[in-house]
Amino acid sequence: MRKEPPGPRSLPLLGNLLQLDLKRPYKTLCELSKKYGSVFTVYFGTKKVVVLAGYKTVKEALVSNAQEFGDRDISPISYDINQGHGILFSNGETWKEMRRFALSTLRDFGMGKRVAEDKILEECHHLIQILEEREGKPFDTSCPVNYATSNIISSIVYGSRFEYSDPRFKKLVGRANETLHISGSAQIQLYNMFPRLVGWIKSRQLILKNVEMSQRDVKGLIKHLKETLNPEKCRGFVDCFLIRKQKDEDSRVMDTHYNEKNLIVSVSNLFVAGTDTTAATLRWGLLFMAKYPHIQDQVQEELSRVVGSRQVQVDDCKNLPYLDAVIHETQRLANIAPMAIPHKTTQDVTFQGYFIKEGTTVIPLLTSVLHDESEWESPHTFNPSHFLDKEGKFIRRDAFMPFSAGRRVCLGESLAKMELFLFFTSLLQRFRFSPPPGVTEDDLYLTPAVGFTLSPLPHELCAVSPRTCDQSAVHALITALLMGLSPTTLLGAVVLLLVLHLVSSSFTSQKTWKEPPGPRSLPLLGNLLQLDFKRPYKTLCELSKKYGSVFTVYFGTNKVVVLAEYKTVKEALVSNAEEFGDRDVSPIFYDMNQGHGILFSNGETWKEMRRFALTTLRDFGMGKRVAEDKILEECCHLIQMFDEHEGKPFDTTCSVNYATSNIISSIVYGSRFDYNDPQFKNLVKRANETMCIIGSAQILLYNMFPRLFSWIKNRQLILKNVEMSTRDVKDLIKPLKETLNPHICRGLVDCFLIRKQKEEDSCVMNTHYNEKNLVYTVANLFGAGTDTTAATLRWSLLLMAKYPSIQDQVQEELSRVVGSRQVRVDDRKNLPLTDAVIHETQRLANIVPMAVPHKTTQDVTFQGYFIKKGTTVFPLLTSVLHDESEWESPHTFNPSHFLDKEGKFIRRDAFMPFSAGTRQCLGESLARMELFLFFTSLLQRFRFTPPPGVTEDELDLTPAVGFTLTPSPHELCAVSRQ
Repeated sequence: MRKEPPGPRSLPLLGNLLQLDLKRPYKTLCELSKKYGSVFTVYFGTKKVVVLAGYKTVKEALVSNAQEFGDRDISPISYDINQGHGILFSNGETWKEMRRFALSTLRDFGMGKRVAEDKILEECHHLIQILEEREGKPFDTSCPVNYATSNIISSIVYGSRFEYSDPRFKKLVGRANETLHISGSAQIQLYNMFPRLVGWIKSRQLILKNVEMSQRDVKGLIKHLKETLNPEKCRGFVDCFLIRKQKDEDSRVMDTHYNEKNLIVSVSNLFVAGTDTTAATLRWGLLFMAKYPHIQDQVQEELSRVVGSRQVQVDDCKNLPYLDAVIHETQRLANIAPMAIPHKTTQDVTFQGYFIKEGTTVIPLLTSVLHDESEWESPHTFNPSHFLDKEGKFIRRDAFMPFSAGRRVCLGESLAKMELFLFFTSLLQRFRFSPPPGVTEDDLYLTPAVGFTLSPLPHELCAVSPRTCDQSAVHALITALLMGLSPTTLLGAVVLLLVLHLVSSSFTSQKTWKEPPGPRSLPLLGNLLQLDFKRPYKTLCELSKKYGSVFTVYFGTNKVVVLAEYKTVKEALVSNAEEFGDRDVSPIFYDMNQGHGILFSNGETWKEMRRFALTTLRDFGMGKRVAEDKILEECCHLIQMFDEHEGKPFDTTCSVNYATSNIISSIVYGSRFDYNDPQFKNLVKRANETMCIIGSAQILLYNMFPRLFSWIKNRQLILKNVEMSTRDVKDLIKPLKETLNPHICRGLVDCFLIRKQKEEDSCVMNTHYNEKNLVYTVANLFGAGTDTTAATLRWSLLLMAKYPSIQDQVQEELSRVVGSRQVRVDDRKNLPLTDAVIHETQRLANIVPMAVPHKTTQDVTFQGYFIKKGTTVFPLLTSVLHDESEWESPHTFNPSHFLDKEGKFIRRDAFMPFSAGTRQCLGESLARMELFLFFTSLLQRFRFTPPPGVTEDELDLTPAVGFTLTPSPHELCAVSRQ
């Protein structure tokens, strides 16, 4: 078998989308390279991508294997923009011919020669003039720097520069920058992954509109040049192309590459590429100077010493080593094109032992080259000494690769290097760059903006020349003399303005509702990319630390208000029980229950079914002696199963699930099942499997986008399980119906059937006592009564095996208080440590971390925030049970949380594993009785230990992924104490 590059596990359709930071995917890829190596695979949606990381790997691929890795991968948005024409996003003969022609023409027009130098120096004067007009006041460097760099490529392409005030030029530059910015957005990345699915998105439409308008402008500029064309004299690239086009037409060359489409797209490619990367790098250079004034001092000292006041020339570069190092370090750290422009393999290739198929998309991760920790001494800091030897001389570094490498290396590299040197030195000769007044160097952010290329975030700088300083001082003095305001008058004016501001703000706040804060969400996706899909409750806990105990997140387009910490959750569910009392029924739960039953219904259906279930459960001994006897009977069966393992390792899952299932079954159906009953085993297995799958990433996605992901495998499996279990439940109800005696109720089903018959006999219309409510109520009770209690009991046995000293104390207390007789519920009050251990297990196990979601029944203002009727609400129970302000050691197993100094059991307000309010678990008292009797009976009879060869420390307390948090698969030994 051919060995393919490793990589993280991907999801169907989505690939590794959920692992990627779509705003800055290069960061995720760098992190993944640390785990999977320098050649690894990721999936952008269904698209397989091989990532090359680190200097040596990227160089080997792009230089040593240039032919194999030489094609361009053309993403859907790139194809929309270029249609396979031009230089940047084409392949085959079109690319070869257009690149060859462009390279030859650029060289003819002075790329790297004196003629280009003169053009750049001329543009420097225009740029300096614009900056001087600011008179040392803060300004955004974007426009003037972009105009200057655009004019260099424009003068080469069109034969002349534009005025900075030219409307058409300004729009061309503005649209080019906007398009590059949007091309790197999460929306466009999604479009590139799923072009047929999200072709409608706003960002793509905006790009297409920009391209259409810019191409119209380019055609207008070309038209004028065509009308004034002189075959004997080329003014620029366009003239050369038009002359070559005419020659091919005259020679009747078939399928010539010199056509209008290639001309327009090539011009657009050169304009955009020649503007953005150079301008962004220059802006980074000025920002770095303002942030690191001591480096700016050294640059300007070297310039003054070597060049003086004369005009800088390219030949000065060799005598300005420190300045050259600063420019190179700016390019390295700025990391303008972090993922280069993706490549594609031209043939099957075996690279570094991995097989990569022809046509595979390849990302040369330039950020991993320019920040390679094995190549750079301090890769993540601005350090010009990276390019200086011990004597201060400039040195070249092999891993300096900002222009990429190989066949697809930037064709304008020498022009860009000349521009950077001349613009940067000319500006540093003339100005000192500093933050705006009131802004410190530390306040200048170096986080890049989101885009296809990494430009600085919007910011302002002051460009101060000596002349500006003098003028500013005079202006300040005159202003002070003219104003002549006393300190008292000035203070009064400030106070008046402040009062007016506060009054205005108060009126404004009365007109707008203050909604809960939260992280910024993306269109369609919401906060999807910020969530840990396997354990979303962890993400929500982290967000609560930033946004407070009431905050908003978006699960796709679904707005969710999260309630965190004990006081907030209690206030909502208890003090505001009516307002927060509805159930949010997600798509998967609607699929499973159809709005019937107890758990996932609302309105009169829920009220009637809950009232009936609660009454019936009480009638059948929930919390009474009759239920105690049922549980103790089941304890004997469970102990018998444990005995059969004879102290050898076994998985506790099945036996514990069967035991807890039988308690609710005996109440619902009137009798227990044998552990070997196939129907019973299948019911339990499907219930557990369904609970596990409901918490999967696939089902979370389906709940967010039900129409889009209804086909996913996990949903189909759940529906199949529900269908089969519903059929089994109906089969179990059928014999009960056939043997029904209205005078003797064997269980909940009998009570329901009798009530149903009464309603039918009384001709009650729209009765809630119908077959669907019966089937789904039984299924709800069976699922809830099995999973949570069994999971908690399994956690308790695992914790005893992990902490043998606590197990010792429990068993000592049991032996001292109960001895060898059967434990009874009444013993609980005399077993404070045992009771504390059970409570602490429930607290730490945190079985239902996000509860079952609620929904507001009406508009409500809660803790100063407006929450609209029908809003989904997550009471974050994990934040209650692990609340650092309520528990002394919230993240460790510590039974003393429930013991006072004298060792007596104490209740804690923040102990809320069963939730609270109108939706509190209706089987709470039964579950508590089960946990106490099962746990004590097992601890009386067995000592629980890890399997041979496994230490206590090796027992993993990481929960499995699921709707409820069960222990990860494990085995224990139940060693008889008799």
